[in-house]
Amino acid sequence: MIIHLLEVSQENQEKLDIHPQKVDLGPLCQEVMLKLENAAKQKIQILSMDIPPDIPSVHADPDQVRQVVINLVDNAMKYTPEAGTICLSIVHRTTQAVQVTICDNGFGIPIKDQKQIFDYRFRLARDREEDGYGIGLNLCKRIIQAHYGKIWVDSKTNRGSCFHFTLPVYR
Repeated sequence: MIIHLLEVSQENQEKLDIHPQKVDLGPLCQEVMLKLENAAKQKIQILSMDIPPDIPSVHADPDQVRQVVINLVDNAMKYTPEAGTICLSIVHRTTQAVQVTICDNGFGIPIKDQKQIFDYRFRLARDREEDGYGIGLNLCKRIIQAHYGKIWVDSKTNRGSCFHFTLPVYR
């Protein structure tokens, strides 16, 4: 992740180095959730998954996609209070795309900030006193866009956020 963050910090960096291949998202996402399980237990948070067995493979760089999922789940855990819930789900939206969604019941993102949340070095007012650089979500956006996918957020203050991204189906 540090290498990716350094790449993002170089604003003139146009392209990410991706190596797309056939990827099964289900096992990749399950691996990430298992890796983060202990951290969730420390915050008394519940991690859940809804991953149908018939999800088609996607055309993506597994390391890059893994980084996106880690970042989004980690953020959900960070902004969800104790005893909160984080759910990862995957749906086959169209014949051309698979959608991954990570939802939490945390603090949410103010409406006025939702369009900027993926901007380089953007940080919410509540986060400016904490450690961080405001480049994690921008990196996620760049990775997903490099795969010809889309990323967006749906959020309500004090009710939680859902981050969604799509990836192309492997052909």
